[in-house]
Amino acid sequence: MKVENTVVREFLAELLGTFVLTCIGCSVNASVAVSGAGNAGGIMGAFGWGLALTAAIYVSGGVSGGHVNPAVTLGMASIGKLPWIRVPYYFLAQYIGAFIGAFITYLVYIEAIKDKFGSELKVVGPNATAGIFGTLPNAEISAGTCFIDQVVCVAFFLLIICAITDERNMGTSKGLIPIAIGVADLSLMAFAFGYNCGAPVNPARDFAPRAFTFISGWGGEVFSVRDYNYFWIPVIACHIGGIIGCWLYTLMISSHWPTQSYDVERTYVEMNTVKS
Repeated sequence: MKVENTVVREFLAELLGTFVLTCIGCSVNASVAVSGAGNAGGIMGAFGWGLALTAAIYVSGGVSGGHVNPAVTLGMASIGKLPWIRVPYYFLAQYIGAFIGAFITYLVYIEAIKDKFGSELKVVGPNATAGIFGTLPNAEISAGTCFIDQVVCVAFFLLIICAITDERNMGTSKGLIPIAIGVADLSLMAFAFGYNCGAPVNPARDFAPRAFTFISGWGGEVFSVRDYNYFWIPVIACHIGGIIGCWLYTLMISSHWPTQSYDVERTYVEMNTVKS
């Protein structure tokens, strides 16, 4: 049955896109963990999540814009690039898609996880596996630093997205936008901001899998780690960073492009100058 309602189409696109992102990304984490990739794991994780985002945008971008991230949705709405009426159902689709993505990763990898790390599913310690699904802070890093880390990280992430998708700037080809955002942007953020708390970047990608692990064997410690002083950071800080990044680009770049009439006039003057 063909769906023609725009709201439903966009909801389904964001759900499927976020599912693709989260399932592939968490599966990359799982593969790195159970294979004992060692130092190469950081590189595999950064590029794996970048390519997962690339795939997700290719899947959903033509319908919904391929946000697959509440921070992107909120940031774009704050600068008028997305009607506010779309925000609630984009959010809902993204969280549902991320939850299902975590569930499928669990089905695929739970046997390997238990074989490698034991049947008791742990959140912290040498045999911890909760980090396959949701991020956890580095033991030496304070909650305040993690918060600042994600505000800065996601501000850069959205600033770069705004630049890539701005046709008046470098004119990135439509078919290359998913690669640019996934590999050149998200992978870069993972390399630059992965140390403190694993570069969650995306509230839905972090919170929904965390909620899944809560009900599937890891228990309440996925939320209570650091005395409940971490799980909310990827949600709150990422949304703030998204708004800041979008507004930085708007105030510093996109608000200052010459008008079309000025461009035409300038081109006319330049042509006549050359002729003379």
